[in-house]
Amino acid sequence: MFFSVGYTSSWAIPARGPLLMADQMKLICDRAAFVEAVQIAAAVVATRGNVPALLCIKLTAKDNRLYLQAADKDIALEIPVASVDVKSPGEALVPAERLSQIARECAGTTLAFESNKSILSIKADGMRFNVNGYDPKEFPAPPQINSKPECTVSAATFRKLVGRTIFATAVENNRYAIGGVLIERVGKRMRLVGTDGRRLAVAKGDCISATETDSSVIVPTKALNLLNRLAVDPEDPIEIAKADGRLVFTIGSGADAAKMVTSLIEGTFPPFDDVIPKEHDRRVTCDVAMLTAAVRRSSLLTSEQSKGVRMSFTATQLTLSSSSPDVGDSEITMPLEGFQGEPIEVGFNPGYIVDALKIIDAPEVTIELKATNKPGVLRIGQEFTYVIMPLNV
Repeated sequence: MFFSVGYTSSWAIPARGPLLMADQMKLICDRAAFVEAVQIAAAVVATRGNVPALLCIKLTAKDNRLYLQAADKDIALEIPVASVDVKSPGEALVPAERLSQIARECAGTTLAFESNKSILSIKADGMRFNVNGYDPKEFPAPPQINSKPECTVSAATFRKLVGRTIFATAVENNRYAIGGVLIERVGKRMRLVGTDGRRLAVAKGDCISATETDSSVIVPTKALNLLNRLAVDPEDPIEIAKADGRLVFTIGSGADAAKMVTSLIEGTFPPFDDVIPKEHDRRVTCDVAMLTAAVRRSSLLTSEQSKGVRMSFTATQLTLSSSSPDVGDSEITMPLEGFQGEPIEVGFNPGYIVDALKIIDAPEVTIELKATNKPGVLRIGQEFTYVIMPLNV
C-alpha cells in the first residue's frame, strides 16, 4: 500500500526540481490535450475513500507545462501537458471526477484555468466553472528517486507485448499472482506472460538497452492498461527501473516524459513453461480474418450451459459446430490448406479463441494440436504463443 493514514507517501516520482509557486495559478491550455491527460489521470483515482486528497487530481503549472498528478494505494502517475501558456505558476487540487466531466463538456479549443486558494476557475467559450477543491499541500508529496533504468524498450514493442498478454489474465483475484502480468527479462530479451488458469499467453520482444542484471516481476493489469494509454507515440522510449519493490516507468524523454510508479504483485507465478506443449501431431496455418469470422459465427448459438464449439480438422476443411438444447445448433465450414497430421475433433471456448485472434496483427496464425483432451496452441512465429485448454462438447 502506497499511502498511510497520515498521508506519508511511499511511492516515488522523480522530482523535477523545486519551484516557488505563486498564490494564484493562471494558464491557458489546449483543450484536447488536457482532456486526454485528465482522463488517463482520472482512471488512477479511486472512486471512493476516506482520504479526500486521493480522490483528486493535483495540477501544477510551471515551465510552460501543466503537470497532472494522481494516485491510489498502488499507482502514482504524473502526466505533462505541453500545449500550455503559463501566465502564473501555481498549484491546485480538485476532485478528479468533476474535473474530467467539465473538461469533456467544455466547448472551444482552449481552456483557461485560474486558482484562488482552494477554488479552481475553468473558463471556455461562453462557460465558467468554479470548482471547490482542497489545499494542494494535502496531496502526498512524492520523494525523489534516483534509481537507474534496468532497461529501455520502445513504446511500440512494449504496447504489443502488453496487448498480447493482458487479455488472458484473471479477472477475479482469488489467485492474486495471476491477476497481473509476469514480466521477465534476460539481457535484452523480454518476455511477458498472462494466464487465468484456463489459457496462457506468452509474448516475446527485444529491449533497446538493458543492464546485465536479469529481472522477473508481476505487474498489476491496471498499471499496464494505463501504461498503454500513455505510450501513444510508438517512437517514444520507455525506461523501466525498480526501486523499493516497485517499478518506475518513464514514458518519453525530457520535460515531456510521463512517469508512473506501480506496486508489484507478491506471490509466485504458476510454472507456465510446463503448460506449453512441446510436441504436436497436427498443425495448420490459417488466415486470421477468415478464422475469426468462422469462430464468431459458430458461437452465435452457444449458451451459458453450452459454451463450447466443436472444431473438426481434416486435410481440406475446418468444420465448427455448436449445439445448445435451449438455443439451437450451428455448423460453419472454412477451407484449409496444408493441414499436417490425422483428422482431429476438439472442443474450445470460442470466446477464448476470438480474444487471441483480436490482438494478432499478423495475417496468418498457426494452430497446433495433439489430442482431443490436450491443450491447443496458437502461434505467431517465436514471438507469440497462446495455449488454450480443451472443453468436452
